Amino acid sequence: MARRKRTAAESRQVERARKKFEAWRRSRSRISPIPDELWESAVVAAKEVGINRTSRALGLEYYALKKRVMASPGRPPMEASRFIEFESSAPPFFTEWAVEMDNGRGGCLRVAVRSPSGPDVVALSRTFWGKES
Repeated sequence: MARRKRTAAESRQVERARKKFEAWRRSRSRISPIPDELWESAVVAAKEVGINRTSRALGLEYYALKKRVMASPGRPPMEASRFIEFESSAPPFFTEWAVEMDNGRGGCLRVAVRSPSGPDVVALSRTFWGKES
């Protein structure tokens, strides 16, 4: 599967955040939470290139970053999902059929049908050849 090339802006945002995180990781004490300033740079990068790409590049847990992106200012709140029903009298799909018959005496019948089910070919052929049953 081919990967999409990053744009220059995407590379810059992620690279800035990556450098900040690397510097922090080198200088931090063993157990310390990620500072808000670093989270903010990660959120900015995630808004530009996506949460998955940013979390992988910065070594962050996906859902922790997603939670911060969703809560960040400047992002419109998500609307509640709504169910929308589309009423239609037509079936959901149609099949196109074409039947051609030649009786050998110059009689020709061509029927083109677009319907959810095919034509009754047996009944058509009996009627065309005059063999009612």
